[in-house]
Amino acid sequence: MVEYELSDAAIVGIITLSLEGLEGAQLASGASRSVGDVLSGRRGRAVRISREEKRIRVELQLVARYGEPLQDLAEQVQRTVHDSLTATTGMKVEAVDVVFVDVTAEGEHAA
Repeated sequence: MVEYELSDAAIVGIITLSLEGLEGAQLASGASRSVGDVLSGRRGRAVRISREEKRIRVELQLVARYGEPLQDLAEQVQRTVHDSLTATTGMKVEAVDVVFVDVTAEGEHAA
């Protein structure tokens, strides 16, 4: 059996690439920050990762295009990311939580 480590940055890369062709949503570039983040000076993150052993849970902060059915979009994101992480890493994906932090008009770029 081959042993290897997988960094959080690599996992974020897998998630980012899996969402590239998705219409109607993208990862937030300046993700919202909690009060704790503001007080501590930490920057907001569009992807938060929790893992234990071979299990992983991710939270994605997304910007949706106005007019998109958010429930359908969230389900599509969850399915896409779940399948990509499972196939690429072999980890058990416990959850893909989706948080829409902003909505933009078509053609606008996420902040």
